Amino acid sequence: MATIIELSLPATNFPLGRLLTAGTETHIEFERIVPVGTNVIPLFWAWNTDLDGFEQRVRAHEQVQELVAIEEVDDRRLYLLNWNIPEDGFFEGFTAAETIIRSAYGYNSHAWEFEILFPTQEDLTTFHNHCRENDIQYTLGQLHTLTEAGDHFLDSVLTEKQRDALVLALQRGYFRTPRQITLSELAAELDISQQSLSDLIRRGNEALLEHALLNASGDDAI
Repeated sequence: MATIIELSLPATNFPLGRLLTAGTETHIEFERIVPVGTNVIPLFWAWNTDLDGFEQRVRAHEQVQELVAIEEVDDRRLYLLNWNIPEDGFFEGFTAAETIIRSAYGYNSHAWEFEILFPTQEDLTTFHNHCRENDIQYTLGQLHTLTEAGDHFLDSVLTEKQRDALVLALQRGYFRTPRQITLSELAAELDISQQSLSDLIRRGNEALLEHALLNASGDDAI
């Protein structure tokens, strides 16, 4: 059965986090993390810093193979990072177990917050054992399964902003053919940028589809 856990990780136990923030006020939010062989390639947003200087500092690190700026929205930039995972580190646990990182956020020397999906209980056990064997300490928050239903399920899968955006889009006919309202008109109602609304709708839809497909297929299909 697929399980979602929320955990908090001290910056001292997170080498990639230290690399990206390095004691600055830089804010980092991971968009998606894709395990590729022995590497993990994160896609993340960075803001609240001199981004040109940020790029120079990160690219100069010996473990970084490639840092690519993909997109810029307002004061944020979206990056793809290809780097070498330190042995016995936190991210190596994601290659040992089948995991999907749904969200990750951190800044400065503060603890990082993660929401992680484990397709099976065995994957969760593998990840936990890896952290224990390598003395990687984390604080466990909420834990729930994707089979939970009703409002509690929606609260566990969607953020409040994602749910509000999807509900309004549905009520206003955004998903109808032809559409009865534009994205910019919806964004004006919510008093946010068009790009922010687009991100909320996309991430919310992805979360709901992920639940529907994983839950409908069962553990064997995962």
